Amino acid sequence: MKGFLKTTFAVVVGICLFTGIFFVGGLVFFVGLAASTSSSQPVTIDQHSVLELKLSQQIAEIGEVDPFESLNSSYFPSKGSASLHEYLDIINKAAADDNISGIYLKGGYFGGSMPMAVEIRAALKAFKSEGKFIYAYADNISEAGYYIISEADKIYLNPIGDLEFNGLSSEILYWKDFFKKIGVEPEVFRVGKYKSAVEPFMTNKMSSANKEQISSYLNSLNDIYLQGVSDSRGIAVEELKEISNKMKIRSSEDALALKFVDELTYEDEVTTQLASELDLEDSNDISFVKYNKYKDVTDPRSRQLGEGKVVVLSAEGEIIYGKAEGGSKAIANVDLVKEINDLADDDDVDAVVLRVNSPGGSALSSDIIWRAVQNLKKKKPVVASMSTYAASGGYYISMGCDKIVAYPNTITGSIGIFGLGFNPSELMQKKLGIKSYAVSTGEFSNFQSMLDDFSDEDFDIIQKSVEKGYKVFTSKAAEGRHMKIDDLLAVAQGRVWTGIQAKKVGLVDELGGYNEAIKIAADLAGLEEGDYKVKYLPGEVDFFQEILKGMDMEVQSRVKQAVLGEYSIKMDKLTNWMQSLQGVQAAIPYYEEIEGFERP
Repeated sequence: MKGFLKTTFAVVVGICLFTGIFFVGGLVFFVGLAASTSSSQPVTIDQHSVLELKLSQQIAEIGEVDPFESLNSSYFPSKGSASLHEYLDIINKAAADDNISGIYLKGGYFGGSMPMAVEIRAALKAFKSEGKFIYAYADNISEAGYYIISEADKIYLNPIGDLEFNGLSSEILYWKDFFKKIGVEPEVFRVGKYKSAVEPFMTNKMSSANKEQISSYLNSLNDIYLQGVSDSRGIAVEELKEISNKMKIRSSEDALALKFVDELTYEDEVTTQLASELDLEDSNDISFVKYNKYKDVTDPRSRQLGEGKVVVLSAEGEIIYGKAEGGSKAIANVDLVKEINDLADDDDVDAVVLRVNSPGGSALSSDIIWRAVQNLKKKKPVVASMSTYAASGGYYISMGCDKIVAYPNTITGSIGIFGLGFNPSELMQKKLGIKSYAVSTGEFSNFQSMLDDFSDEDFDIIQKSVEKGYKVFTSKAAEGRHMKIDDLLAVAQGRVWTGIQAKKVGLVDELGGYNEAIKIAADLAGLEEGDYKVKYLPGEVDFFQEILKGMDMEVQSRVKQAVLGEYSIKMDKLTNWMQSLQGVQAAIPYYEEIEGFERP
């Protein structure tokens, strides 16, 4: 729905600007309509209500409210997202609410990342410990979806539905021959044998070092996944491995026979069983409460907290230099440093949790943010809480914190540096017939021109810059982790680790999510449980500001998708990669997808 509104609103504004007319009244109506779709007034619910959670609900670190959620349909799907901390709080709130008897998980595709699923599973388990039930129904269940669903008391699958359970795989696109055919020469500079972000531009096949690291963290992720399913369903891990390796679940009947689901049935039959669970005569009598409505229900929990304050500051997206513009979701040093400095100067804030969800990006921007964290740490404790990714630049901005907390399946590490440029001289001169001439005052005045071949001296200058960046990165990482530089270098080299692996090699202090990080930060500040409140920044994204900031990008995206179809996403990755590579980079591979794990 939001995408439709952005496009429509862009056209309307364009027409207004072209004709010199601006309908103020229409805009007021537009804003008024949005305001009328959401109410901040507390609402009440019936006794024995059931909280309905759509598994496909988009979950992000920084949520975005869609005021037109109530108009959601298959034609205009909602683009809103829930913040993870609020999603968890809703489950915890329901656990304490005497009017909520159970949770109904609906659908089989998970709208968050697997590390997020770890904390959601824990919240669901705590919910059940209050003597409440969880039922789950889906027409089809994905691998990621099942990780959540397996925690339910009863799992129902459509009789002709499917359940995916065949392990993880990672597929990388290699571009070397493509660039050779079009006459563009990638110029690659890197440090670290595992720094495989630039590998697709250097070769046509996966290196043994890259294969080693991918195999290592994929198997680690898979082990964490299987252990979770085993704990929930009571099936031995070795048996689960055999089922997964041989893909023994190929039909709904297989899922039932292997005890992955409890019944094969249709949704109307599930609601009938729910009614029976609630001692109701008819399924129509069930009082389902949806997520958005339950947010406005009066909280039954006591909120009498002390004067202390712990702030959770979320940093989500690619790390870029400068300011974030055009409604893009990115970590920009100018914006984040200002927020960090404000927290440093706020005497009412006792401790900070820096919540990081980033695959990295600009090395310069990462270092500027690192410096701000150091200044903050001089005044109050700072704890890094790693989400889906906190790798390369994401690790860089985390490594200076007093403590680092990660999920077992967080992707982290990738301590390495690279540089990448593209020389299109053959394309321009031989294929397109375009020549260039430059007049310069010095030998290197035209240094790094896109239309000149790189000389050995040019290459040496950039390579030394990359090596310097790696030395700075590793020395600061060793200092932050209180490790000898040789010990740090042994686990660096651009290698990617899961959270559980990172803890073993000393790159992470504790395993856990929000709660663990907040407790550690409070403890470092000398605050006892119950003596502090928690504030989350920057808060949910303003819908209308995002529409105005992102209109042009949305229109361009829709045109591109109409032309390229299913290939538009892959081309977006390539073009975004090439456009974003300004200066030395600290980022993990962008061309890698883990098949089986949905990600936001």
